[in-house]
Amino acid sequence: MSDHTDGEKDEPTLRQKLHAATGDRDAEAEALADRADDVDVDDAKVAVQKAHGESVEGTKPGGDVATVDDAREVAEDE
Repeated sequence: MSDHTDGEKDEPTLRQKLHAATGDRDAEAEALADRADDVDVDDAKVAVQKAHGESVEGTKPGGDVATVDDAREVAEDE
């Protein structure tokens, strides 16, 4: 379930930040996917890779930690 509503800034949770800081991308993606019912772990993994500037063809990171909106964007592109 998303912890933000339309109009609010989508901020990463402390759990996401912890996993981002330790470099555990899979756990970070799971934390991201847990925040929104409409985002699966695979889409979250792509969003996490993009946020960290890792090779995802044709993408540019928008921040240091992926947001629910980043993962939704990945899902919409599929």
